[in-house]
Amino acid sequence: MSDCLIRLEHIRKNFENKEVLKSINLTVHDKEFVTFLGPSGCGKTTTLRIIGGFESPDSGTVYFDGKAINDTPPHKRPVNTVFQRYALFTHLDVYENVAFGLRVNQKTNNLTEKEISRRVSEMLALVNLEGYEKRVPSSLSGGEQQRVAIARSLANRPQVLLLDEPLGALDLKLRKEMQLELKKIQRELGITFIYVTHDQEEALTMSDTIVVMNKGSIQQEGTPIGIYNEPVNAFVADFIGESNIVPGVIHRDFFCSFGGKQFECTDQGFGKDEEVDVVIRPEDFKIVPPEEKLICGRITDLVFKGVHYEMTVESPDGAHWLVHSTLPEAVGADVGLQVAPFDIHIMKKSLGEEQNPPDEAKEAEE
Repeated sequence: MSDCLIRLEHIRKNFENKEVLKSINLTVHDKEFVTFLGPSGCGKTTTLRIIGGFESPDSGTVYFDGKAINDTPPHKRPVNTVFQRYALFTHLDVYENVAFGLRVNQKTNNLTEKEISRRVSEMLALVNLEGYEKRVPSSLSGGEQQRVAIARSLANRPQVLLLDEPLGALDLKLRKEMQLELKKIQRELGITFIYVTHDQEEALTMSDTIVVMNKGSIQQEGTPIGIYNEPVNAFVADFIGESNIVPGVIHRDFFCSFGGKQFECTDQGFGKDEEVDVVIRPEDFKIVPPEEKLICGRITDLVFKGVHYEMTVESPDGAHWLVHSTLPEAVGADVGLQVAPFDIHIMKKSLGEEQNPPDEAKEAEE
């Protein structure tokens, strides 16, 4: 099998005359944990469903290991799906829930009862539910039910597991635990996971590759670190973590201005005196004594976030700057904001519309 496992070419999809996917092109590699990230209605769930065969594209081709599978029904694709709502069989115990798919394909795969039992035990151990075989779904917590659903989906040994917001119904603590569990499971099994979420922290925690989507288009794809540190536009910068996004001008290579001050930066290739968007992460500001060459302002808000303090600095022109630091400054203190050239991110002016979360073409499944 080639490293390129799934390839989408020029995938388009309309719902009720609304364009949900706009010529999507994407490659998913074998044994990769890929996350589709974006706001509701951006097209991520529709893309997942097209890969799974639950939706058909209006145009374009889905390839699996180099072969077009547009006409292949879902049950004949080497994928399984985990949904947010568990979808366990309430009249079956945990053992039979996990064994269900194996029994459906028992004759085709020449599985003996002994092999089914071995696989069920293997999957329950993988999701830390040994000894739960005789329990019924109604006696399980939400997290335990989701683990059963994951075990059932993996029992048939799919090449790809599709996960559609599978942790959305869990409380925050359990959600964080399951994020780590899912990544551990994916690494142990060495299969491809394609995950859908609108939670940027979830995407950053688990993914090898993040695909950021908005209004039916892929805005950026790359590693979590790459996308966080080098967003391609204001939408991505704002969606992946908190950011200060302000208008600025890049006068020439490595020299820009914003907030009424001039700064060295590391960007080049823009037009002379081109208007741009400037992105600075809150943690990249350093609070120092006020100086003429710095952005200066007054602390107007201070919130303890557990790991750091979040401060708002209001400058004389009325701009508000978000700053994260482990060292708090008192509300009312006058400060300067220092930022290194490599922490100033210059990007082309966004087209306005692309910065706003979509307000239509909502996907029914989201």
